[in-house]
Amino acid sequence: MSENNAEQVILHGSTPDLTSLGPYDIESRLGQGGMGIVYLATDKNLGRPVAIKVLHPHLLQHENLKQRFRREARMHAKLMHPNIVTLLSLYEDDTYMALVMEVVKGDDLKAFLRNNPNLSTKKKLKIAIEILKGLEAAHEFGMVHRDLKPANILVSDKGEVKLLDFGLAKPEQGGEDLTQSGATVGSFRYMAPEQILNNPLDARTDLYAFGILLFYMLLGKLPFDATGSGGEFEIMEKQVRELAPKPHEVDASIPIPLSKLILKLLEKNKIHRPSSASEVHAEIEKLLEGLQFLASPAKRQKKSTKSSKMQASVSSAFSVSSTNHHIAKQWISYGQYQWQKLLGKLIPNIKKTQADLAIVAIIFVALGISSISVLGMAEETVLKIQAKEKEINHKSKKHLLAAIEVIKETPKPVVKEEPKQIIPTTPKVNPEAEIIEQKIVKPIAKKKVKVKTKKKYKPKKKVSRSLTYSYSHQVKRKDKSKVDVSQAHEFRGGSHLFYPELAEKGWLSSFKRGDTSVLFDKPVSLSKIIVHKASVGKKDFKHGFIQVEVKPAGKRKWKKIFEQKDKDIDKKVTISGFNTKYPSIDGVRIKFKTQDPITIGPIDLLK
Repeated sequence: MSENNAEQVILHGSTPDLTSLGPYDIESRLGQGGMGIVYLATDKNLGRPVAIKVLHPHLLQHENLKQRFRREARMHAKLMHPNIVTLLSLYEDDTYMALVMEVVKGDDLKAFLRNNPNLSTKKKLKIAIEILKGLEAAHEFGMVHRDLKPANILVSDKGEVKLLDFGLAKPEQGGEDLTQSGATVGSFRYMAPEQILNNPLDARTDLYAFGILLFYMLLGKLPFDATGSGGEFEIMEKQVRELAPKPHEVDASIPIPLSKLILKLLEKNKIHRPSSASEVHAEIEKLLEGLQFLASPAKRQKKSTKSSKMQASVSSAFSVSSTNHHIAKQWISYGQYQWQKLLGKLIPNIKKTQADLAIVAIIFVALGISSISVLGMAEETVLKIQAKEKEINHKSKKHLLAAIEVIKETPKPVVKEEPKQIIPTTPKVNPEAEIIEQKIVKPIAKKKVKVKTKKKYKPKKKVSRSLTYSYSHQVKRKDKSKVDVSQAHEFRGGSHLFYPELAEKGWLSSFKRGDTSVLFDKPVSLSKIIVHKASVGKKDFKHGFIQVEVKPAGKRKWKKIFEQKDKDIDKKVTISGFNTKYPSIDGVRIKFKTQDPITIGPIDLLK
């Protein structure tokens, strides 16, 4: 079917080809696909709007296609699910065959994404979950959709997400496949390798198409597409042989765990993909829990500086240990991608204007080329730094091994024994003199010389120190409560209950905002901040938030390095990586907003 397949049930008027069909008055054509035309109609018996998919009349002479159409109706009728368009009836007479379906007012997924360019990653993932729910229902019946693509996904005006067009669906095990022998069905841009090669299909075939769909939703482009005159053959060749690009390298704002999930869905061998739609559903739910820092594209452009400052804390939220070089590479690739996208939009528009605007196009092109060159140089610098670090580490290891060999080959010091003291023989005078001689002279003769050996130097392990114990500081609270810095407080192992009067008020209480700051007498350097607890008790925050900010040395403004909304911190959160941006700070502040009493602490500030 064409990529512009409009077999979706969308309300936009056009001149109808038919005026009536049995008990249905046809009002307008909604779209056309490879097998039939979809019309908006009214059921005269029930007085309700319906969508009718009419098989192309010239295909009715092929009995196998009529059987396939009936099979679609039988399979579709089994799928009664909120995320699947409901089949109401099958109509058939001497001239026409048609499927009668519910009407869904809205857009297909492609149009919906185009009309909502600033849709957040969270919203896109929630749509993806609804798609997975529809697939789960189909797979439970042992059916594979085989043609999952944006044109076959509807987003209603109410926000409902529904799958349609099960015309290519077939039983996973057994059952007839009425397509021609050796024919390939489906959209090549979303087709799994085993589908292209006419190998056995199962639920994982739909998951491959879902992976491409998710790639398209997040990045606005397809992982495999034709670049020249190769057309569909080139796309199929890439689907079977080429690896998909890593999403987080194409767009640095894509979280690495989400990128890995997409790559897993796009594995060429289906045995390496997730086993079921429910498994992918669970993975995306986990990712949604961690998306505390991602904003919509519009917010990222408006507050690009803030988003870059949050990059280090994002990695800790996803439990991903990324190096500074890796983060730098992500932002370099993100910058290149944004510039190329900007130039792609501007240049075609400039060509259509008057000739005197040509110079403006040249300026934009020059700016784009220079910016991409600078980003390329930055990437080369990152690679050189990595190579230099490897070289230094290699040399250090080499010198260390050489020093060990020198120590092994160095001969041990020879200890020379002192000659025994010779005592001249004298005639015995008395027995007492002989006793004195035995006690004094003989021990001297047996004395050995001890040689002191140098002990090997063992470097002391660097231990993180709490700054609130070893550095002079003061603590300020917004509720004006007194703080003795020598006693337990939020930043020194204790805890504090803010706004206890809220506990006696009802649910109509207004939200309140507070903060506690620890300010150092002299600028200090922090390696990490550990928030052990921030809780309102038995229930999580409702529309509230927790923020951690630092005040760079010599600056007035506080800089946010961590934020968590609508959720308690009941397991410790470690915030690190900000010291590269703010190597010296004057203070740390924790802010919160809540209508319930909140317990904060302890918060460790480690050097």
